[in-house]
Order: sequence, then C-alpha cells, then structure tokens
Amino acid sequence: MKRILFPLLLLAAPLAAQDIYRMESFTATDLNGTARFVGMGGAMGALGADISVMGTNPAGIGLYRRSDLAATASLTAQPHAEEFNGIGRTRGSFDQIGFVYTMNLGNDFDGLRFMNFGVNYQKSRNFKNHINVQNFATGGLSQSWQMMDLAYSGGWLDLGNNKDRELTTPFTNMGYDTQLIYPTYDSEGYLDGYEPSDAESYTYRRVQWGGTHDLDFNVAANINDRLYVGITASYHFINQKSYTDYSEMLIDPTDNSLHEYFYLNDERTEGEGYSGALGVIFRPVEESPFRVGLSIHMPTYYEIETTSDLYMETPYANGAHDYSAQSDGVYNHYEMRTPWRFNVSMGGTVGNFLAYGAEYEYYDASSMRVTYDDGLYKDYALKHEADRCLQGVHTLRVGAELRLIDGLYARAGYNYQSSPFKKHAYLNQFLDSSNYYYSTNTDYVNLGELQRLTAGVGYRSGKWYADMSYQYQVQTADVYAFHLPEGGVSTTNRLQAARVDLDRHNVQFTVGYKF
Repeated sequence: MKRILFPLLLLAAPLAAQDIYRMESFTATDLNGTARFVGMGGAMGALGADISVMGTNPAGIGLYRRSDLAATASLTAQPHAEEFNGIGRTRGSFDQIGFVYTMNLGNDFDGLRFMNFGVNYQKSRNFKNHINVQNFATGGLSQSWQMMDLAYSGGWLDLGNNKDRELTTPFTNMGYDTQLIYPTYDSEGYLDGYEPSDAESYTYRRVQWGGTHDLDFNVAANINDRLYVGITASYHFINQKSYTDYSEMLIDPTDNSLHEYFYLNDERTEGEGYSGALGVIFRPVEESPFRVGLSIHMPTYYEIETTSDLYMETPYANGAHDYSAQSDGVYNHYEMRTPWRFNVSMGGTVGNFLAYGAEYEYYDASSMRVTYDDGLYKDYALKHEADRCLQGVHTLRVGAELRLIDGLYARAGYNYQSSPFKKHAYLNQFLDSSNYYYSTNTDYVNLGELQRLTAGVGYRSGKWYADMSYQYQVQTADVYAFHLPEGGVSTTNRLQAARVDLDRHNVQFTVGYKF
C-alpha cells in the first residue's frame, strides 16, 4: 500500500481516563474568595473574621463579633490567550456568597464568649485557561509514532481483530481505522509492525473552563478571647470542560511536501465529594493581639464521571470517500481521594491602623489515590505513577491591610506555590490500569511554580462595606503533544517541551453587610 500524507480531522471529547494530570487539577486550589481575603493574599488564617477563612482555617470564624453577609464576583483575563471555541481571554465569574451568624454568650458559659455559625459558597478553582503553541518544530517526530508504540504490547497487535483492539487505547484504534498508522507484514504474511508518519511542526490550542465549587458549613467558638476553635464540613462539586485543537504538518517522503492533519477535542467532566477541616487560633500573650493558627484539612473523597466522543477523519485513498471513524460515549466512572492539607499561620494588628498575616501550607500531591466500584478496587498502577511524577506542594502567603483614613483601607499580598510535578513527569499510557482503556489523547502539561501579587481597597460606611481586589498570577508550563521516550525506556521525552506563559489577571468585587 502506498503511504499517502493527509489532513486529519479528529473531533473528540476529553480523555475519559483518569491520570495524574487530572488528579492534580482536581486537587489544586486558586486564591479566591472575598475581595478583602484576596487583596491580603489569602494570608488570613490567623487573623480570621472573614467569610472565606472558613475554607482555610475554620477557627477564623470564631473571631466574628457581628453577623456578616457578603457576595463576590470577578473578571479573569489571560493576556497571552486568543479567543477559541467562543471563549475569549476575559470571562466573568460568580465566586462567593456567604453568611455568618454570631451568638454573643456574654460570660454565662464559663469563658465561652461567642458561638458562631457560617455557610459559604466559594469557587475554589477556576479552570479558565488558554494554552497556545504555534508552529512548534518536532524534529521529524509525530503523534502517530506514539500510536505505533501503543499498537505494540508484547508483540504487534492486529488492530483489525476485535480482541486485540481491546488491548490498546481508543485513540490508537482510531489511528488505525483512519490509516494514520497502517499495518506492515513480513515476507511470510505475518504482522511486522505499523507505519507512522513524520512531521515537521505542530500547533496546539486548548481552552478550559468551569471550576471546583465548595459549599462550606462552619461552627466556631471564642473562648476567653484567647482561644478560637472551629470545624468546617464541605460539599464539593466539579464541572470541567475543555476544547483542544491540535495540528501537525506532515512530511511526504516522496517529494518532501507538507500536509496538515489536525484534531479537535471537546471535554466534559463532573464530580462531587465531601471533606472536613479542623482549626485553632491562639493568642500566646494575653496583652498582645498577636496570634497563631493551625488547621488540618482532611482528604476530599470524590466520585467522578467523564465522557468522551471521538471522531477522526483522513483523506486516505478510499474511492471518492475519506476514511473516517467515530467512537461515541467513551464513559468512565471512578472515585478519587485528594491529599491531606496542613496549614500554619500567624497574624496580628498594630494599633487600629494595621493588620498583617502570614501562613504556610503543605500537601503531598503524590498521595492522591483512585479506586473503582465504591472503593472496592484500588488502582495501584496509577498510585505508582503519582509517586513517580508528583511531589509535595509548598505554599507561602503573606499580606497586610492599612487603614488610610476612617472607613478607607488599602491591602497588599504575595503568594508562592511550588510545582506539583517532578522533573520528567509525563503522561504514561503503558499502565496496567483500568483507565488505560479509556484514554483518547496523548498530550500533557507540566505546570511550573506559581507566584501571585495582590492589591486591594475597601470602604466601610455604617453596616455596609465594599471591597475590590486585583490579582496578578505568574506561571509557566511545559506543553507536550505526545511522549516518545529516549531509547524506548527513558522518562525523558524526545519531543522538546513548548514553554508557555499562563499569566492571568483577576479583579474581584465584594459587597457586604455586617449587623
């Protein structure tokens, strides 16, 4: 059969399989909440008295002395993004609405001064994100090479045989169906391998949107104005959508001419889960407003569903018709457990004109786990991949608030967060994992460290208040369209990384009422 180089159209929903990259995205959180909380860099774990604190240190609600009602909306913009699939670089979001009710118990309960109750909805992760890589040189490598590798499992699979097709990924099978790879045979007619294409460059565009949404229920107490304790029970809901456009410029060996193939990827994922957190704040010196805080966040136990629809089309010679293949409703259901989180904080006030805070948070991203059938079966292969590719994440937050004049406040903050990925982390599709059989993509993104700069202003007038914050987030990432290991066994990808900027701007507005 003569090899023909072609355009390829692949229209797919997201990879339906769970993997370490999806695990990480459902574990990480943004700096989000009320505009005051964001303006101070989120460093309010020991300061307390803000509705969003119930998501970081539940004891912070114990510092309230008046009831509070607040709501927050925001605009997020990614300066290096381009409009794609109808999603522009700027997108609005409703981020928070909550209520705290305070009960002043006076001195009638042996030191128990206040018992406070809070309910708060908050978007803890905004998936709004654009990635754009244009005409990146592949050095002759092609995504079809990885399809060829996936068609080899202890010997070449005959992808014309239904039993062999069950031993590889839907993505590989459709590459075979559309002759992106096609079988070759030896002189005796036995399957000898698969013929892939060579490529000169690729272009990759992806847009994601949706979020992780938290509904927190909090109870906190003030004991003698020195010890504050609290507990938060949380319900979490995930909705994530993604759309990807990938193309390669293929090299025709007969005349070295270039031909394009591309695919489109449409993703949908939903999930829900539950978690809890405990917190304490203590003033070591009775005469000093300085205080320290500690909180422990238990893992979130998620139940997640992902669905994929895959369409692939190539203009290989087939009379007057192109080869095409379609796989609808690739569905996967699994349970996921996120890591434990630990937070240590400090904060205080200077007179009535300055408040300051700092905190450190840690979680081990590699401790995430996936199970199936209500936790009956553990995915040990995916556990091994998490141990190999993910690491501990360190987050530092600092912030301050200055009273400029009566009723007018200025705020500033800074965040640093280390990368959750180890060097040479990659999407391994050669796993003895149930998720392998649902995989419909080859691309992955290794996120780098993250830094945030924040600023804000606030105004108080009687019982009403209004706050605004600005957040600038700086982060780079390494994008890989596929993975081809050095020498067939190394974790180093022969395909070079495309470095992208994921910087984004965020402006938040909060309106509240204290009574």
